[in-house]
Amino acid sequence: MTDSTKNTFSRRSMLATLGAGAGLAGLGAVTSAKAADLPSPETVETFDVVVIGTGLAGTVAALEAASSGAKVAIVEKAPENRAGGNSAFSAGIIAMPASQSAGDQDAFLEDFVAKGKGRGNRTVYELMAKAARADVDWLRSHGVEFLPEGTMPPYRIATATTAPGPYMGMPRTLADLRKKITGMGGRFFFDTKAKQLVIDGKGAVSGVRAVGPAGVVELAARSVVITTGGYAGNPQIIAAYSDPNAEAMMVRGIGWATGDGLVLAEEVGAGLRGMGGIMALHIAAVDAVETAAGNPFAALPYCISVNQEGKRFIDESKGYVAHGKAVLAQPGQRASLVFDQQIAELPPSQTTMGTFRRLGIEMAEAATLEELAEKIGVPADALVATVNEFNTSVENGTAPKASPPKAALAGKIETAPFYAFRSLAPGVTLTFGGIMINEKAEVLEADGRVIPGLYAAGEGAGHVFYDDYVGGGSLANCLVMGRIAGREAVAGIR
Repeated sequence: MTDSTKNTFSRRSMLATLGAGAGLAGLGAVTSAKAADLPSPETVETFDVVVIGTGLAGTVAALEAASSGAKVAIVEKAPENRAGGNSAFSAGIIAMPASQSAGDQDAFLEDFVAKGKGRGNRTVYELMAKAARADVDWLRSHGVEFLPEGTMPPYRIATATTAPGPYMGMPRTLADLRKKITGMGGRFFFDTKAKQLVIDGKGAVSGVRAVGPAGVVELAARSVVITTGGYAGNPQIIAAYSDPNAEAMMVRGIGWATGDGLVLAEEVGAGLRGMGGIMALHIAAVDAVETAAGNPFAALPYCISVNQEGKRFIDESKGYVAHGKAVLAQPGQRASLVFDQQIAELPPSQTTMGTFRRLGIEMAEAATLEELAEKIGVPADALVATVNEFNTSVENGTAPKASPPKAALAGKIETAPFYAFRSLAPGVTLTFGGIMINEKAEVLEADGRVIPGLYAAGEGAGHVFYDDYVGGGSLANCLVMGRIAGREAVAGIR
């Protein structure tokens, strides 16, 4: 393994010697993977591993590789003050089995498989079930702090949330891990967009050509890891693959998640899967201003959701993605979550209300349902009728005779004051489709062949989820598969 000393040499010298096996990367004859080449830079810097992207998947991949002694470069198209991708905007919740027991791992797996209607990536779910708890402990060993372990009813999982709390912990966590990577000799190339992969004479990926502040740069490597996220910020892809109307929705996450990694991988023959239809989108109904943190996901399963006509339209216990997609079909694409004082005192509601208050997001509060109806802009008689019908249907935590029925976490709404998270609008958080990979995070062609030297992890890899996922699942995927990608990228070199 090479040391962390910068090694820059002329491209002409490199091309003259690589045929004889010289050069740190040992690349052989190299070509761009794309016919329309960028101008060739005069110098090529060499690394063992190049990681593209600085979200959680990319960060842990780089940390894992650097911890093994590899010389690592991390390429990020955003400037340093916007690093972290969608992970930096997330609540920082990582799903994991309730314990390391086989029974709890099985329960975790069953819940994830069921949530994806049996069409998610079971292989990745199995890896998450086996490794998520240990990988959270690995993060702790690198100084990451978490809140006390939580749960996420009705799912049979545990959660680890980065301290000091939702929407506050991940930016700090990612920044601290970047410092660790730098301390291990890793080099970050910010404001630098990866444009092309480089392949050698044997067809293996052997570097990245990118455009940064100083122009075109080329980073030679024995392994490249793509962790660029999804394509929620690319309306062209959304319209082409999912739904022409979907591109009109808000983008809750970063606007620069535009599918760059998918394009890079496809140019060298990678297969793409899981991108078709609305089932490939993660949609949540959220505050229209604070689109990231204004998501009442923890409280949602305990509330009732009403549309602008004051009527229920979804089993709220199905979770916030099912709810967000259902709001798309409602009048005006708006909904409000209604609850009472008893529900407000539950820990999930307290957490959500605390977040909204901290952000200055106004919640409706009223002494009567009629007054609440006026504040959320729905007909008072309709809201009262909806609540009364629901209350009479509640029995033993369910509401089987309600319209629609509620399968779990049903409680009567009868104790004043009454509250509402109001005027929630649907927005795309992230996308589910992406680059085909195997259990080693190796990138695959459509026919299943491995593309040597190329790995991928995170939101844009593995077509992990379908339709919906259990909360905390996205970061769990990024953590587990990102670490596998970093480990396998180094193993491939050795």
